[in-house]
Amino acid sequence: MRRKPSKKDLRKRAIRTNEYIPHAKMRVLSADNVQVGVLTRLEALNLAKEQGIDLVEVAPKAVPPVAKLIEFNKYLYQLAKKEKSELKGRTEVKEVKIGLFMAENDLGRMVERVQDFLKKNHQVKISLWLKGRQLDKKQDARVFMQTFIQRATFAKIVSEPVMQGKVMRAVITFDKDKKNEKAKSNKIEKA
Repeated sequence: MRRKPSKKDLRKRAIRTNEYIPHAKMRVLSADNVQVGVLTRLEALNLAKEQGIDLVEVAPKAVPPVAKLIEFNKYLYQLAKKEKSELKGRTEVKEVKIGLFMAENDLGRMVERVQDFLKKNHQVKISLWLKGRQLDKKQDARVFMQTFIQRATFAKIVSEPVMQGKVMRAVITFDKDKKNEKAKSNKIEKA
């Protein structure tokens, strides 16, 4: 049974290098992104061989296509580093569904789940579902939502609770200021 190819293997197959670049003319860049010029395939390959590095296709759909004079493994490392930095800044939105008449233990478990999401730097969308006669108790639902958010200790409200059909939704995120205030108060109490 063949093993599943890793992402690195797939990336290697998708990027054409040296003799596998089919274009007759291409724009060539040096390793530090300085333009060498528009060269024929043969000239670019000779230049790469003289410098002892690879010719890597960077933008095949550009006119003319762009290739770079760089070590192939170094190029793969730069791509991986770029992907990792792009993922680093993103925050994911997690959703927690609660009901108006939840038991105290279930509510506590949901608060813990929200706190875990907040500690992992995710935004949390809290959805309070109202069914049947509960739709008449929208003010109680708003108070319930506010107390739920207050129980999540380091929460900062991004969007206030709003009714959307049968669901009241609010979005919260991690509040660094509340965490710092709590840490300062703990230090004062210990002293």
